[in-house]
Amino acid sequence: MRKRTAISNNESDEESIPTADPEENNNLVHKNDDVDCTHATRFLQHMKEGKLWWTQCTTISIAAVLSYSYNNVGDHSTNVQIAIMTTITLFGASPLVSTHLGTAAIGAFVGGQNIIGSVGLIDNTNIIEGTNFLWLLVFSNVVGVVWVFVMQKWRILDGYAGRLGTTTFIGMNIVMLTLYGPCGVVAWDRYWYGLVQVLHVGEEDSRKLPLSSAWEWWEEAELAIGYVLAVLWLGVVGGGTRILHNNYLQNFERNKKEASKRQPPPPLNNILIPVLWALFSMLTMNATQYEHSPGIFNGFAVGSYVAMASLHKISTIGKFAVVSLISAVWGLTLTPFVVGFAGKSGFTAMLGHLAVDMIEKALGKLQTYWERQEQQKRQLEMQQREEEEQCRVLATPMKDAVESSEEEDEEPPSPHRVHKPRTEQSILTKHQRRQKKKLKHLQQQNNPHHTEPSFEDPPKLHHRAWSALPKEADGTWQHSLESQQELNSIV
Repeated sequence: MRKRTAISNNESDEESIPTADPEENNNLVHKNDDVDCTHATRFLQHMKEGKLWWTQCTTISIAAVLSYSYNNVGDHSTNVQIAIMTTITLFGASPLVSTHLGTAAIGAFVGGQNIIGSVGLIDNTNIIEGTNFLWLLVFSNVVGVVWVFVMQKWRILDGYAGRLGTTTFIGMNIVMLTLYGPCGVVAWDRYWYGLVQVLHVGEEDSRKLPLSSAWEWWEEAELAIGYVLAVLWLGVVGGGTRILHNNYLQNFERNKKEASKRQPPPPLNNILIPVLWALFSMLTMNATQYEHSPGIFNGFAVGSYVAMASLHKISTIGKFAVVSLISAVWGLTLTPFVVGFAGKSGFTAMLGHLAVDMIEKALGKLQTYWERQEQQKRQLEMQQREEEEQCRVLATPMKDAVESSEEEDEEPPSPHRVHKPRTEQSILTKHQRRQKKKLKHLQQQNNPHHTEPSFEDPPKLHHRAWSALPKEADGTWQHSLESQQELNSIV
C-alpha cells in the first residue's frame, strides 16, 4: 500500500485524516495541537502587548465594568473619583502596567460615572440593572474606537494634560447624541443641569441642597477656594515628583562612575504617580468628614490629570502650578454644564493646559515681533550711519580739492608790496588822458610861464557826455589831424 503524504494545511480537520496509517495520524494530531498552542500563545502575546485595537477595547471594557461596579453597586456607593483612582491603582499594581495602564485609565474614566439611567434629579438613586452594563459596554467600545483610530493614529493632544479624559469625554458626547439622549437613557438637561438646579461650585455628584443654604456666599467661596487649592496641590506635588525623579535619572546617567557600580533606578510612570498622590489625598480628606469633600475630590482629580502631562510639554514646577490654576478656573466655570459626564475632569485639565500653551505662543509671537521691530530699527540706524560715513568719506577729498584750488587762485600777498593810493590818472579813461595831454601841450605853448596846478587841489573832472553844455577846458571834440592842422596854421 502506497503511503499518503502528510497534510500540511492548517485548515484541515481530523475527519479528513485517513485511519489506514496510525503513525501518520498521530503526527497530524500533534501538528494540530501545536497549531492550537500557537494560536493560544499568539492571543496571550497580543493581550500582553496591548497594541491591537481589540485588545485595547477589551482592556477599556474590563476597567469600565470594574470602576462602574465599585462606584454604583451596593448599598453604600463610594465616590466616583475614589472609584476611578482605585481601579487605576489596581491595574498599576499588575504585571501588565507598562502596556495596559493607559487604556485601563480610559476604562476607569468610562465607568467612573453614574449617568446611565439618570432621567431625574441628581439626588435620585439610580437602579442598577443589567441593561446599564450593556449600555456601558457600548460606551466602552465607542471610546476604544475613538482612542485607537483617532487619538492614537493622528497623535491628537499628544503629551497634553488630560488627554485620556478628553478621549473619554469625546466618546461620551458621541454616545449621548446618538444613543443615550434619543433612547431616553440619559436626560438631555444634563448638558445644562446646573443652570436649572442647585449645585455647589465644583461639586457634581453631591446631594441636592435646599435653597435656603445653597446660595450662602461664604459657603460657595469656601468651596471654590478649597477646589482651587486641591487642583494646585495635586498638580504641583504630582508634577514636581516626576520632575525631581527625572532630574535624578539624568544626573545618574551623567555620572558614569556611579553608574558602573550600581544599576539606575527605573523611571516613574506618568499616570501611576499622580494617581497615587490623588488617592492618598482623597483618603486623607475623607477621614476629616468635610461636608463638601466631593468638590475637593474633583479638584484632586483635575490636579492629578494635570500632573500626567508630558515633561516635554511642562518641564518646570512653576508651569505645573500655572496650568493647575488655569484648569481650576475652567473647572469652576464648567460646574453647571455637562454634569456627570465621564471624562469631564480630564477635559478640564486639557483646557487649562491648552489655554496656557496658547498664551505662551501668543506671548512668544509678540516677543518675536518686538525683537524683529527692534532689529529693524537697529539695522536702519546702522544703514544711516554707514551712509553718513560714506558721504563723509566722499566729501573729504572733494573739500580738500576745492580748498587747494582756492589756495592756488589766491596769490599770497607779497611782504614787500606797497599799496599806493589810486591817483586821478588811474580814474580817467583812455580818451580823457589823451585829451588832457593835448590841452597840457597847448597851454604850455600859449603860456609858457604857467605853472601846473598842485595835486592838493585837483580840478574838477567833467566828461562832455555827462552834460549837454560844454564846460571850461572842454571844447568841441576834434580829430587829431584837425588839431594838428590848427597847430600848423598858428605856427
